[in-house]
Amino acid sequence: MYRQLLMTAALCAAFGTGAHADEAKIQSALSAGPESLTRNATIADWDGTVLREGTNGWTCLPDIPDNGGTDPWCVDQSWMNLLDALNNGKEPSYDKIGIGYMLAGDAPISNIKPSGKKEDGDWVEGLKSHLMLAVPDKSLYDNISTDPNNGGPWIMWSDTPYAHIMVPIDSYPK
Repeated sequence: MYRQLLMTAALCAAFGTGAHADEAKIQSALSAGPESLTRNATIADWDGTVLREGTNGWTCLPDIPDNGGTDPWCVDQSWMNLLDALNNGKEPSYDKIGIGYMLAGDAPISNIKPSGKKEDGDWVEGLKSHLMLAVPDKSLYDNISTDPNNGGPWIMWSDTPYAHIMVPIDSYPK
């Protein structure tokens, strides 16, 4: 996986535009989820451009440009709804549990709100492989920690409409 990410970064640096850049984005997006899912997923760029059509209802997205880390996503339709709402400053409207994979890890990010800064506190770094679960009924989050250092799942962005459960797959650094 690490070798694939290095190759993707090298391709992006060497071929900033065109087909080579699209291939680098596709390879980045494919690193987000298990191959059994990504092989038939739609690959899209963050601007909505479809780089490869899929057939299984999943969408994989490459690293977010200029985000300070490796952070490709592979998500279902509920998560696409949540991401659309987040990117357009509106309330999500999904009504089914959403599943998102970030098997290549995540860039440093606020645990408080999507637009949070490090100086706001509760900054999360060193996120490795994880799943994200979006649950439409936020009352089901009541007994889940909001502490990303608790050693297990936690609620990220708990006081926002974009709250979701983070489920670590790899151990996170303390």
